[in-house]
Amino acid sequence: MVERIISFFMAVIMSLTGLGNQATAAGIKQVFANAYSLLATRSDFIDSIGDDDISCFTDNDGYIKNMMLIFFEEDASFFDKLGSLRKIGGTVIGSMPKANLCVVATRPMNYEQLTAECEKAADFDGIALASICPAKRYEEQYTPNDPFTHYDWYTESWNEANPAGNNWWLEATQTRAAWGYSSYFEKINIGIVDGGFEVEHDDLAGKITFPTAKEAGRNRSSYHGTHVAGIIAAKGDNGVGISGICQNSNLICVDWSPSDMQLWIGDVAIFFGFGKIVEAGAKVLNFSLGSSGTLGAEASQWPAFIRNLDAMLYSCYMAALLKNGYDFLVVQSAGNGNSESRPIDAISNGCFCPINEKNAFIPYSGISAQDLIDRIIVVGSATMDGGSYVQSASSNVGDRVDICAPGVSIYSCVTENDYMTLSGTSMAAPVVSGIASLVWSANSALSGADVKEIICTNTRDTVAPAEEYYFADKLKIKSYPLVNAKLAVEAALENKYLMNSITVTASPDTTVVFKTGNAAEFVFETDINGSFNCLLESGEYSVIAGGEDWGKVTVDGDESFDFSPNAEPETPEEAATEE
Repeated sequence: MVERIISFFMAVIMSLTGLGNQATAAGIKQVFANAYSLLATRSDFIDSIGDDDISCFTDNDGYIKNMMLIFFEEDASFFDKLGSLRKIGGTVIGSMPKANLCVVATRPMNYEQLTAECEKAADFDGIALASICPAKRYEEQYTPNDPFTHYDWYTESWNEANPAGNNWWLEATQTRAAWGYSSYFEKINIGIVDGGFEVEHDDLAGKITFPTAKEAGRNRSSYHGTHVAGIIAAKGDNGVGISGICQNSNLICVDWSPSDMQLWIGDVAIFFGFGKIVEAGAKVLNFSLGSSGTLGAEASQWPAFIRNLDAMLYSCYMAALLKNGYDFLVVQSAGNGNSESRPIDAISNGCFCPINEKNAFIPYSGISAQDLIDRIIVVGSATMDGGSYVQSASSNVGDRVDICAPGVSIYSCVTENDYMTLSGTSMAAPVVSGIASLVWSANSALSGADVKEIICTNTRDTVAPAEEYYFADKLKIKSYPLVNAKLAVEAALENKYLMNSITVTASPDTTVVFKTGNAAEFVFETDINGSFNCLLESGEYSVIAGGEDWGKVTVDGDESFDFSPNAEPETPEEAATEE
């Protein structure tokens, strides 16, 4: 209320004095500008950051020499904030109140000077953390009736037993089987911070929104962001292109990419993108970006102080949002190696990847480092090799990687209303984001930490290290689980409902539909052996198998049903009694 009153009176006084008495207006602005700027989230200052504002530590990482990041304590009063900001000086050019963050423009300083000013500011009333703003050469990291092809005369077949073709990433993750539970899925908001998005693409039109009109205005359509969005949520059953993983969704997007051909991007751009999509209601947040690919061959990973600075800032930001009542799950790509595409430790990919229990900075009560780690999934890239899943040769590794997903030759939307295959952990991360969104939409009572646990523990296949890792030096090389949509969704449903395990037998590649009295449908496909397993609640279902009406069956406990032609002349009720 105090902030609104100050905002109102400042607006009135400035309107009365700003034109006729510039000195008076300047004085009022000096007194109130800091307080006034706390009232709204602003991001227009981000586009004003240029390469000339960057001072370098190395060729690929540095800091913004005229900017400070100020995080306030959770119980800091309005006047504590105002007084401390006036002591700091400079100008407040942006704020994210829900993250307790203010961005202060200062005079240009070298690292020692700016660090000294941050240390001094950290002692002022109400300030939890004062820091330089890092800057890096970030980079983007690459059964429906949809044909999954450019050609209108061809439709991709489905074979989960032998994933191949343009839809192999959906086959490998058993996503089609997860779609069988679509009657349970509630609509969910998914956030993407990436390069720009083609909002009028046939498979994305009406799916993409932006948290503010300003963000919509600065969106610049790009291959990468559009490709990521398609993997997560492209329209299904529209007869064109592909099907994204979580179709009953709304995408809330922010284009983080630098403007005017800048090479550098301040982490503050990612902070604001993160905060805006969370405030707009996004639950699963996809970050297919990182900076490991900019590291030269001479550097296997960032210096420890840079990694720890990232961990400190991003953990503080996450903790503030959690403290303010938001819940979410962050999914970040592990990175595609260094500039020579040789894998390095994923902690060197920046943003959320370096956070661990030791370097997390959490000045807010009731939030622990584990709370943050439990809401971050770092994703490596998997491919197929001789019928087995192996890690992509350039995919970053180490203990910080949680899981792998298909990330090679992933067919999805791109600009100019087209489609193409791209590869990289950037493609693997949205596979996990889409599946996490299915899980959360199947059981909205879950927390972000619950969703991560379900995703990472309900898997079937293992992704082995690639043979190319022979050149890796002092890296933690190990196998990772492959994300599985069917098992994850079933775990979410078991967590919410009393479910029964059902085994179905029919002819190979047969569609079997279970219908309830309330018109809900559960659609599954038998595999090459003519069988599948699913979960159903107790009750009576009408069954159509291979287009034939099999009448009604009753599910009451774990059951086995045989709907193959050789099951006749048994009735479905008789078949249900057989184990």
